[in-house]
Amino acid sequence: MKSFLLQVLSIALFFSLTNCRVHTTSQLNKSIQSEDEGHFKAYKTTSPIIIDGKANDPIWEKVNWYSMNYKWMGESLDSLDYHGKFKLAWDTHTLYLLIEVLDDVLYPTLKDGIENYWKGDYVEVFIDEDQSGGLHQYNHQAFAYHISTEGHAIDKSTSKKTIFFDDHIKVKRSQKGHLYTWEIALKLFDNQFDEHTNPQPVEIVPQKRIGFSIAYGDNDGNHSREHFMGSKKTHGKNNDEGYINANVLGSILFLDL
Repeated sequence: MKSFLLQVLSIALFFSLTNCRVHTTSQLNKSIQSEDEGHFKAYKTTSPIIIDGKANDPIWEKVNWYSMNYKWMGESLDSLDYHGKFKLAWDTHTLYLLIEVLDDVLYPTLKDGIENYWKGDYVEVFIDEDQSGGLHQYNHQAFAYHISTEGHAIDKSTSKKTIFFDDHIKVKRSQKGHLYTWEIALKLFDNQFDEHTNPQPVEIVPQKRIGFSIAYGDNDGNHSREHFMGSKKTHGKNNDEGYINANVLGSILFLDL
């Protein structure tokens, strides 16, 4: 009888631990609504992330999805036309982003030329490396990387020209039906960045904070940005001030996992 009771208790304990482990895993990898102020946490990866647009790296199974569905510009969207979410990770030299966008029409970013980059579909990543805020349209107090469907990072230079900052990023995109997965590796540069030299990126350490927001520009073929969906509730005047003023950004806190 004792032996039978021990067997029953052992089986019950096994299933209890298994259910606990499953519950814990699901809590680590869940989709959560981004808070209005746009403050996020990024956890350090312990293994290299391969930028291939496939999201097979272990860290992506461990961290939460954040929503990217605050309407900054345009009419309200049907969830079948657009839905966006993202994950964050980091190592000493790189901020990593995994982005999933459900978009019924992918319009090439540069179809209407480089000066009209904001009229196509693109992911926009706003970075203020020291979270000091300030104006940055034609300087590098902060960056507004328009990451194109063609794989470029586009922003303004100090001479007010539209240029590529492709050495700041690595990006790959995959597609399954209307679902697009963007995987991005992004180096951080401080406000002393000089386009004409070869500056070194800033190292990332635990407890570091940066200014950050992310958005998706959506165009369904009308040669204009029809919708702009972001990671925080507001983004300055007309929700379109992030590319000029870093004061409107949210933030990332870097943490060990």
